[in-house]
Amino acid sequence: MLRSILLNIVLFVFMSVYVLCGVFMLPFSEKAVYKYWFIFSDIFRFISKYIGGIDFVTENEQYLKTDGRVIFASRHESMWETLAFISLFSKPVFVMKKELHDIPLFGQLADKVNSIYVDREHGLKAIIEVSRQISEALDRGCQVIIFPEGTRMPSGEFVPLKRGISLFYKKNNCKVVPIIHNSGKFWARRSFKKNPGTITVKFVEPIEPGLPQDEFMDKLNSIFQTEISKLEKK
Repeated sequence: MLRSILLNIVLFVFMSVYVLCGVFMLPFSEKAVYKYWFIFSDIFRFISKYIGGIDFVTENEQYLKTDGRVIFASRHESMWETLAFISLFSKPVFVMKKELHDIPLFGQLADKVNSIYVDREHGLKAIIEVSRQISEALDRGCQVIIFPEGTRMPSGEFVPLKRGISLFYKKNNCKVVPIIHNSGKFWARRSFKKNPGTITVKFVEPIEPGLPQDEFMDKLNSIFQTEISKLEKK
């Protein structure tokens, strides 16, 4: 518990200061702001490892370098992956809930790297708008990262994925690389206490474009359920 207290204090101070200092980055280019976020992500992982004792390993990292138009569909269990994943990619664009845009400075810094926001109150209209923005991001050579569960899940627990990703897959004629991990085992949602250990992040073989939407959803759900179960047994 003492280690968790120290980790939470250090992260709170670091993240607050770093985001506040980000105001000086707002006049700069997208490339410069990306570098700022990459440094943020690397420091976050450093603090997590050396203060919290939480490290990570990757499996099948070759799929991280998948060519062409690619959406990365990630498991969502904690805050850890939303911050640690940033510097794994060369030009990431995250799809996130609109409420995050309203956080002062954070939202403006996220805007500078073309983050995409889902306004869940607007239903299908919001999904269509997100699909358009994803298409633009893929055209610019970005890697789009989405959390198709729609919310953070307890480690080991599976629920059917939101169907919006099947529309993004179909409309953009793109590959989808599933990412499965067990961050919640060490960094549980809404939990002050963190558990030292090593998070496993597994990149799964891409789902190629062209499948009917129902078949795509069945395949993606099956991958999530199977791989979550495998990690739970580790």
